[in-house]
Amino acid sequence: MSLQQTELGWVLANKRRGASHRKNHTACQDAYAVASTSIDDKQCLAIAVADGHGSKEHDLSQYGSEYAVEIAIKELLAFFKNFYAKENSLTLLKKNFKDNFPRRVGLRWRNAVLKDALNRRLSLPIPLKQQDDVHIIKRYGTTLLVALVLPDILLIGKIGDGDILRFTAENKIDKLFNQNHELIANYTYSLSSPGADKLWETIILTREKGEALLLATDGLSNAFTDEEQFHAFAISTFRRIQEFGVKSVETVLPQWLDDYSAQATGDDITLVIFTDMFQLS
Repeated sequence: MSLQQTELGWVLANKRRGASHRKNHTACQDAYAVASTSIDDKQCLAIAVADGHGSKEHDLSQYGSEYAVEIAIKELLAFFKNFYAKENSLTLLKKNFKDNFPRRVGLRWRNAVLKDALNRRLSLPIPLKQQDDVHIIKRYGTTLLVALVLPDILLIGKIGDGDILRFTAENKIDKLFNQNHELIANYTYSLSSPGADKLWETIILTREKGEALLLATDGLSNAFTDEEQFHAFAISTFRRIQEFGVKSVETVLPQWLDDYSAQATGDDITLVIFTDMFQLS
């Protein structure tokens, strides 16, 4: 559980091990990371949320998701520093986020998991020796959601499932990405997918005062019968923050997420909320 105040707003984050994972004594495959920094008079907030696939063929995805959020945060902060703080160019930042961020994250992530696999091969009896890089990388498969918050804009991207919602100053929900109907059953795009850098979706938005962002692994939305109910949950959560402050959600969020997991798929759930509603309690 994490509640952090930054120069741009509050960040509330919570990762919960799913009910089925607790029952079966398996690890949580979700991960998240949050970091903020400022250079001179420029500030940014970086958020990353990942969901390791967790199936037998993705048996190392717990580590894949951890590497994904760590690398994503480092790249987001580097893009902020190099293109916005130093070059003072939103144009360069936007262009490089769309054109180069997915490729750089994917390359660094693949190198990281291959190095991790080598270390495990040397120290643990995991059968990696006879597998090529493609099969090894697949074992670490994970989705990834990211957001870079600046004073004036939001840079948002995702690969795979999971949800990113925006609560506007008009108290409405914007669904920033639509479901990919080309995918069937429980299949999702992944950092381990061939040509993963081409499978990213990105969007750049102008900041609004009094807005909020929600980033969540699909364990949360899957706990509701339909999208309308999920969005109703998001709206009620944001309105609670407006009326009673972010601390009022911090205290109840772990129980909420545990209940949703237990009553639905039993999946891990990770939820990160950013808001510039500065009321604490």
